[in-house]
Amino acid sequence: MSFASEIRRHFGKEDESGIKKLQEDIRKIYKDINDEKKSDCISDIEKVCKDLNEIYMDEDTENMVIETIRSLSFYQNLPWFREAFKRLLSFLEEDYYLRTDAMRNVLDSGWASNESYAFSEDDRGDAFIKKLLPDIVEEFYLDLPEDVLEDELLNLKRDAFIKRFFLGRYIFRNPDSLKILEDEYQYLYKVVEKEIQLIKDRPGSYEKKLMEDILRISQKIADAEGIRTYSSISTLQESLIDTYYKNLIAEYPDEADDLRDERSKWLKIRGNDTCPCGSGRKFKKCHGA
Repeated sequence: MSFASEIRRHFGKEDESGIKKLQEDIRKIYKDINDEKKSDCISDIEKVCKDLNEIYMDEDTENMVIETIRSLSFYQNLPWFREAFKRLLSFLEEDYYLRTDAMRNVLDSGWASNESYAFSEDDRGDAFIKKLLPDIVEEFYLDLPEDVLEDELLNLKRDAFIKRFFLGRYIFRNPDSLKILEDEYQYLYKVVEKEIQLIKDRPGSYEKKLMEDILRISQKIADAEGIRTYSSISTLQESLIDTYYKNLIAEYPDEADDLRDERSKWLKIRGNDTCPCGSGRKFKKCHGA
């Protein structure tokens, strides 16, 4: 890129023809995805990268790029598109001027989504964790306050918290199950990294906070839809534990008898009993804390 081009990009007047070309090339990406024109789509992304190098980047243009990344990310269920999408993410990572919090968040989200699909196809990954992560990842990078969420996104947030509850239980039961994320999937691991130590050290506090969030959001959804929901933390906890073990049994039918026994212990546990998690601590000082 020429020095004059770099100066124009940072300090020059907005090039309306350049913006128009960028918009046209972005629209063509969507058309070629829908028409399954793979090579044309890859070429479109290269054109968009070139367009971005030639225009002045103001706030409106950056917002357009952010929305493009966010929406294109949903097409990563198409294996052929993932590599092309990675090219766009890599270009934006390398270009130093795109460093607002909003851009950083959408890039992290794009990479995490890319890794999520790759992990789902990785034979070394834990099958149960593969089913929990997508909603957790999407909610983590949603970057919107709860009070502005409605309908589908509010349901997504609640479902993600429920799956975090399941994930916490599963990590405690299978501490090595996230090793592959830590080693090879940095953006996925980032989603759960801060919570792993809390899950190990204070599982009761971790679960209680999640259940409070789930109950609050469930009540908000119920009020909006005019339906009934959980009446208390205790009824919610019983439902979560029951659902968690039903999901485990469905995933690991050969272990069904042991899992049913384990579920029964959790549903009957009292404060001074030994915690069924295997920590050796009393329930009231472990998962019941």
